[in-house]
Amino acid sequence: MRMPYRTIKAKKLLILLGFVVGLPLLFMAGCKTLTSTIYQSMDCDQFNIDHIELRTGIDVPKIKRKYCQLNDSTRTVEFEVLLNAEELDAYSAKYFNWDSTLFVAKGQRSDTKWHALLDTSSRALIFHLYYLSNE
Repeated sequence: MRMPYRTIKAKKLLILLGFVVGLPLLFMAGCKTLTSTIYQSMDCDQFNIDHIELRTGIDVPKIKRKYCQLNDSTRTVEFEVLLNAEELDAYSAKYFNWDSTLFVAKGQRSDTKWHALLDTSSRALIFHLYYLSNE
């Protein structure tokens, strides 16, 4: 016995609607999971820059990594900034405040306290992150 044409059409429409709604939801869930993975990442190699950007809100420009140390509750990372003088001036003005010898930025979230230093003469960009909760 054949199914009526309307039933087949309704079934196809329901399947199409499932894909139209389901795929974006799966994509959004995947993005949220990736962001959470980066935020919780506790090593100096994979997602190191993204982790710093998420925790501090400071965009890390073109850099060369010089040093990274990760202890139980702290992370210290030093980069050499690879921007030209004009770009470096704009970057320092956007994210940092002048503090007599260096550009400084600091902040705190519920789970992280941080401060960043930018020395425009040596092009050193240093981040200190202090994790306030056990993650």
